[in-house]
Amino acid sequence: MSHLDGHEELGALIAILPHERVVDAARKQLRRLAVETGLNNYPEVKAALDAWERGVAPPQPDQTGPLALRLRAVLAQADTDRDSIRRWAAEKIALGIWGSPYRSVCESAEIRSHFTVDWRADLHADLGNPPLPPIPDDRFWGALRNPAIDSSWYAAQYAQDRSC
Repeated sequence: MSHLDGHEELGALIAILPHERVVDAARKQLRRLAVETGLNNYPEVKAALDAWERGVAPPQPDQTGPLALRLRAVLAQADTDRDSIRRWAAEKIALGIWGSPYRSVCESAEIRSHFTVDWRADLHADLGNPPLPPIPDDRFWGALRNPAIDSSWYAAQYAQDRSC
C-alpha cells in the first residue's frame, strides 16, 4: 500500500480509478521509463512493451526467456557500472510486465522523479487527466474498497479510531 500513499492525491486517484485505466497508465509509465533510461533500445524490452501496448498479454515470466535474460544482463551491467537508476529501471520493467499495475505505475513514476521534473504531470496525463481528489488521509485509505489494494492496516486503524 505504501507505494500509493506516498504519491498523495495521485496515489488516491490511482486507488479509485478503474483497473483498466491503471493498467494503461502502467504501460505508458513503463514506456517512458524505458525510453528515458535507454532500455527501450534493447529489442527484447521494446518488443515486450510494443506487444503489451497492442493488447497482447506480456510473456510469462521465464528465467531463460529473451526478456528475462536481457533484464538480468542489464542488472549485472548496472551493478558493474554502479548505475542505480538503470538497475531500478530494469527491476521496474520486470515488475511492470509481470507484477501489479498499481505498484508498477507508482514505482515507475518514483524512479522517473529522479531525472525529470515533469513526472507528476506525465503520470496525471497517463491516468487520463481526471480531476485530482484531495490529499488522502488515513481515513481515506481505511475506507478504500479496492480488492487489488491491501488497505487492511489502515482499515484496522480507522476502526480503532471510531470505537474510541
